[in-house]
Amino acid sequence: MGARPADELVVALSTLITHLKRKSGDPDTSARAFLLGHVDRLAPVRATDLADHAALDLSTISRHLRGLEDAGLLTRSPDPDDRRASLLSVTDEGRAFVEDAVRARTAMLAAATADWPAADVSALSELLTRLAHDLESL
Repeated sequence: MGARPADELVVALSTLITHLKRKSGDPDTSARAFLLGHVDRLAPVRATDLADHAALDLSTISRHLRGLEDAGLLTRSPDPDDRRASLLSVTDEGRAFVEDAVRARTAMLAAATADWPAADVSALSELLTRLAHDLESL
């Protein structure tokens, strides 16, 4: 009996993620860009809301946030609605860091698909967007 399409999809996505992680270089750079990108889209945002949105544990995020703040990529400001909490925002340097990371990923994917017909690249993008949307709807 052959593999079910959902099984094949899981294997394909797992393999893709593994290759992307391996080829992306420094894991810290990827993690920083990931978190900064989320903060920038949600800003100003509390760390707890960021953890929920990124589907990560707050203790893991807190450690990374301190490093991002120490590096000048992220700022904290008091939450006017709750003095115990702070709001996170990305600095101009943080935004430039994310833009550089996105450019590097874009170049990597462009190189990997350079020999593909443009219609295939468009179809893949459309299908992945559809999958992400359908997963969000579950």
